[in-house]
Amino acid sequence: MCSTLAVSIALGAAQAASGIQQQNAAWAAQRDAVLRSNHMATTKYANELRISEYNDKLKGDVFQKELHADAAAQTELVAVRQNNQIAADQASTAAQIAANEKLTEQMFKSQANLAKSIQAQGEILASGAPSGNSLGALLLNAEREFGFEQAQIDASQDSVTRAYAIEQYGIDLDKYSADIAAINQTKSIAAHKQASYEPIKPLMQSAPRKPSILGPIISGATTTLSAGSAIGGEGYWTGGWKTDLGIG
Repeated sequence: MCSTLAVSIALGAAQAASGIQQQNAAWAAQRDAVLRSNHMATTKYANELRISEYNDKLKGDVFQKELHADAAAQTELVAVRQNNQIAADQASTAAQIAANEKLTEQMFKSQANLAKSIQAQGEILASGAPSGNSLGALLLNAEREFGFEQAQIDASQDSVTRAYAIEQYGIDLDKYSADIAAINQTKSIAAHKQASYEPIKPLMQSAPRKPSILGPIISGATTTLSAGSAIGGEGYWTGGWKTDLGIG
């Protein structure tokens, strides 16, 4: 009986030890797998962060260059519009000078015509012509003649004024067209750059808890009982084992 009990205990102990070893091996494998997975996730996250920072730096460099280019383009646009204004002012001044010369010429003609009219009327009055209808008719004819000439002078002055106004309108229109063309040619290339989205932080897996050895021990005890029954017979556990242990 003693040898039967020893064998049963040995088998149970071996079963328990084997179960504990297998259980620990499985737990160690799961733990290592979790650690590897977490390490790979953190490494991937760190790489994605570095890539995102590098891309954002490139975007920032490009944006700075675009801002400098836009600033240079705006500076050039201001210079072009200033040149357009200078050209318009010069053209306007030239047109005004030409118009003033023509108007001055017409004013001299008007004064000369008025002087001729006064002279003609004086000559008629000094001619000794009899007063009455005939004298009035002579004066009226003289006034009408010089009035026609004055009307032509006045019409010429109006034409000069209208021509100057039309020319000035053309100058202003040319400047406006030149400004619009310069503005249309000045394009802003600095587009709004959006920072990269931060990579999603990995969810760390929890390592499995180390399993209790109670399960293998219970399994080993069950193996001991089963082996004892198989070796010692049906009545072994009902009384024979007490004798082997010196109990009764």
